[in-house]
Amino acid sequence: MELALGQRRISISLGSETMVMVLVCLVWASPLVGYSKGIINRLPLLGDYSELTMGAIYVIPLLMALPALVQKFCLADYLFFFVCTFYYLWCYVGYPENTPFLNENIFVCFCCAFPFYFIGRLVDIDRLFKPFLYLSTACILMDLFYFLIYAPEQKNMDEVAGFDNMYRAYLSLPHVALLLWALLRQFRIWKAVMFFLGVLFLLSCGTRGPLVCLAFFGIVYFLFFMNFRGALYVKGTIVALGVLTLVFLRELALFLAQTFLGLNLSTRIMEKIVFGDLGNDTYRGDLREILYGVLERGDHFFGLGLFGCGNYGINYPHFMPLDFFCTFGYFFGSVLLLLVTTLIGWTFWRSRGTLAQVFVLFLFSLSIIKLMFSATFVCEPFFFLLIGFCARQLLMSAGRPDATLEKS
Repeated sequence: MELALGQRRISISLGSETMVMVLVCLVWASPLVGYSKGIINRLPLLGDYSELTMGAIYVIPLLMALPALVQKFCLADYLFFFVCTFYYLWCYVGYPENTPFLNENIFVCFCCAFPFYFIGRLVDIDRLFKPFLYLSTACILMDLFYFLIYAPEQKNMDEVAGFDNMYRAYLSLPHVALLLWALLRQFRIWKAVMFFLGVLFLLSCGTRGPLVCLAFFGIVYFLFFMNFRGALYVKGTIVALGVLTLVFLRELALFLAQTFLGLNLSTRIMEKIVFGDLGNDTYRGDLREILYGVLERGDHFFGLGLFGCGNYGINYPHFMPLDFFCTFGYFFGSVLLLLVTTLIGWTFWRSRGTLAQVFVLFLFSLSIIKLMFSATFVCEPFFFLLIGFCARQLLMSAGRPDATLEKS
């Protein structure tokens, strides 16, 4: 299909390969799809079927991409998905006491978490870095518009923002982190502004986890991947700003707390900084001790099964190794942890010097670091996206040349 813009003619392909890229971009920009419901609700006819319309936004590109998707996956990919699905369903038989928790999470796992493995197999970060960057910028702008302009006029902000909006923070984290990557890779004023606004938004959500993930990625990239011309001056500036922030941290926190209070946003993080309570683990250690005791006292060689922690009043262990031990037992949990660690480490080494290596670090920061203090791996989409992307890179390195080198 061709579009005429004056003297220029632009060719637009609607082939299955193009739709694969569209599908991946839609998944990456899922917050935008969520916000689109507000527009769909105001459209004639479609407004009566907003949920179906939003589903169609994903389903139509998926169906159009099927011819290409069939050729991009191998037997091992389907086997991995089958094993995950089979184990989930087997837990109904092997751990009947977990049934309420399995029922509660089945949609998230089957439709949101497990399929992200296939998204990881499709991500060509060399081609998608710029589209992801622009989409992430749009996501941050929509977050700011929704919470600062739209929601205060339309809804009760105590319900919208809340004291601790963890879900919203983690949903926005990948987009803020990508702006940080783009900023450190090639400095531009607009990137710095968007990243700054994104960090303020994360702070306003009132949860620490996303900030830890963001800091991990930023520090590692800062130390080992910022090697462009003039990087020394940029590093010096960043260090100076960091020192100034630490020196005036309490004053800055007080100022932001007053600002957030005026906007009806959460001041939880600011309060923790002011009162020196930022390092409090909020009883996570006590919960982990309970689970270690359960594993040691009972006959749990094969673990507690998926979501077995729920039987002890604990949603998840807040520590990825313990999450594996609780789910699969000490022996099989250790084996699987070793396999996951080997897969990530080997991919990181094999893709050294490429954009893909940084993307592995990026996904590691969003998933593994997060799982060290929050969430459970079985419901974490970026954990499966990381595994899928690692599988993609190892398969490519076995049969194709390395990807384009990381450039600044």
